Amino acid sequence: MKKLILFLFLMPVMGNAQSPIETAFSDSCKTEGDCVSPTAEKRAELVAKYPNIAESSQSEENKKVLCPFLRMLERAGIFDPEKEKQSSITVGIIKVARAAREFACPLLACGGVATAVSAGQLSQLSTKVGAVNVEALHKAVGIAHDCGLTFAKGGTEVDDQVRANTLAELKLRSDEQGRLDFSDLEEVKFNICESQGVESSAAGDLEVGLIYTFLGGKERGFIDYSDVELFLNAKLPKTLGTPGSAK
Repeated sequence: MKKLILFLFLMPVMGNAQSPIETAFSDSCKTEGDCVSPTAEKRAELVAKYPNIAESSQSEENKKVLCPFLRMLERAGIFDPEKEKQSSITVGIIKVARAAREFACPLLACGGVATAVSAGQLSQLSTKVGAVNVEALHKAVGIAHDCGLTFAKGGTEVDDQVRANTLAELKLRSDEQGRLDFSDLEEVKFNICESQGVESSAAGDLEVGLIYTFLGGKERGFIDYSDVELFLNAKLPKTLGTPGSAK
């Protein structure tokens, strides 16, 4: 069964050409001016507004939401109105895009991806027109894949053991300052896919770049292991960047 790639912002690429999602992010930067990484003050504002995603929060995560970015938004309480009305959390595309923008994802890019996810789910009758079922991301035909950092092959929820194994391998690769570079993420992802018997895909490769950039790798040339740990557990990382291409 297919899984939505770890980060919401992914689409397959061919060769070295920019993917549709990377192009969408680039175009959004030019037209919206959104591609400015959040400051420490902005992060503090987000934590104050959404205390459930603070590092110290003991609130439960929804493991049915496979994408950590969407799982973080769900944990923040952004989708609470939908949870009160539905057995499965189905959120309007516009709301997903606006919520993502608050966390540094350009509106047009995230809106476009949310639309693609919705279309893939509609083909499986797992959502309604104009909405994304955040608990059925594995049914997003055309945007989903089998190999993930936090879920087992064939699983439909976050697997604590898979996530723990991923973090353990990343921690071993971090330097004395707890830093990871892009190749560390690439190699860990490759090893996970290999151990699960899944062939690495272009979408999965792009996933790594988007995680790296969201955690500030583009600006700093590295990311912190502690931020990866927070993010994969659906909490707000200490350093925030703008998701895009890492190369």
